[in-house]
Amino acid sequence: ASSSSRSPLINWYLEEIGQEYEMVDIRSVDRSASSFPNPFGQIPALSDGDVQLFESGAILLYLAQKYGGCDSPEALAAVSKWVVWANAALDPIVF
Repeated sequence: ASSSSRSPLINWYLEEIGQEYEMVDIRSVDRSASSFPNPFGQIPALSDGDVQLFESGAILLYLAQKYGGCDSPEALAAVSKWVVWANAALDPIVF
């Protein structure tokens, strides 16, 4: 995680839902490689099997649908409002 990115939001969510995950030391990764999930070389970035994502909001919504039980439009709406809020409201005070 990087304290200057929104990575902590993703870590926080994964901890909340009890989903195991692997953190990678960003200093050990070639972020300019085509295999890096973010074409801009920034974090957060996620590789989950064949899925590669960047941007915290997109990552959070994916995780909610795949691992967090978000399996209906209503559940997605409930999660989406918090993802959008976190990215907008927490940015000036946390990131």
